[in-house]
Amino acid sequence: MISKAVNEMLTVKKGIVNGEVALVSSGPLKLGITYGSKSGSLPFQIPLPSYAKIKELTLEIAVTHSSEPHNVKWRVWFNGFPLTREFKPQITVKAKDKFFSKVLFDVTPVLQAKGFSEELILAIKYDGNENLVVDHANLVITYEAPEAKSSYIYCSGAILIPPQTSVKYPFEISELSEGFGELRGVMIVSSKLSEAKILLNGKNIYSATNITGAEEFHVENVDLYAKNILEVHHETSNTQVKDFINLSTILAIIMQMMKPKLDIVSAKLESHDEGKKIIATIRNNGLSKPDKAWLLVIDTGVVVSRQKLPELSPGEEVNVEIPCKKQTLSKHGLIFIRAVWTKLSRTFTSEMRIR
Repeated sequence: MISKAVNEMLTVKKGIVNGEVALVSSGPLKLGITYGSKSGSLPFQIPLPSYAKIKELTLEIAVTHSSEPHNVKWRVWFNGFPLTREFKPQITVKAKDKFFSKVLFDVTPVLQAKGFSEELILAIKYDGNENLVVDHANLVITYEAPEAKSSYIYCSGAILIPPQTSVKYPFEISELSEGFGELRGVMIVSSKLSEAKILLNGKNIYSATNITGAEEFHVENVDLYAKNILEVHHETSNTQVKDFINLSTILAIIMQMMKPKLDIVSAKLESHDEGKKIIATIRNNGLSKPDKAWLLVIDTGVVVSRQKLPELSPGEEVNVEIPCKKQTLSKHGLIFIRAVWTKLSRTFTSEMRIR
């Protein structure tokens, strides 16, 4: 049992970029004799609009292992490119009878050499006699793109929090006027009986219960200042809980973005001989075009039809007709239409009930 909290968090990168910073997670991956395989892979889905360019790409691998780091033998490839044959973590902490390590790579040169694809693959072969668990792997992507500007701080490591304990982690970030704040990260929870609470500058912004393993969190519209305090609480009502909560990754962002905003101006359901159709008017009341956009028909929580929307310029609107077969819509269900659109790595929605 860990009797006191452990704080081994490092600032990996911070700064301001004309574009956006995003976090994409994958995992877990369990390797070794117990799990029946010593090799495996993790995929990452990376959206990249045609007008954006990846400036930096950092790969972070969080690993739990039984042996001392110098005894761990592995090989790692990223998108088919060999990264290392040695296990050289930047951070290692002892957690009960195991070790938790963080290994980070700058994989920007791999993209420059191999080219970009929307699916990137991390492959690992473990050569040891015990087990090795990749709790999670992250890609932190810095995009260069017009219509956006981001100030950010990216931290990686391990903050181990025993039951009925809290830890404060101060960090600084450059402020941007008229920007909106968000907090992203990954925590690892060992027991479903644990509850994790995250406070930012004294305000409760996130909680997680009844989970085990790595949990990615993303909280939008938070207040970030030049100096901030992140606080994590590990609460439980069960005295048998002895394991820790591990705050593994932190990404805080203040972002300015010229957002598109697709509003559903009007919508109605009409009947005709061949069935029914939705007639809707969609208008972009935002400041830029969306990268992609769709209109969904939802009947009692189920998507029954969809149609791609054009890339509307600010102030532009379009009339849309979506045919629905007779057997598609229920007679008395709640019917909504929902506009879904993307800008860089972000997804936005608006909806209207029509029955």
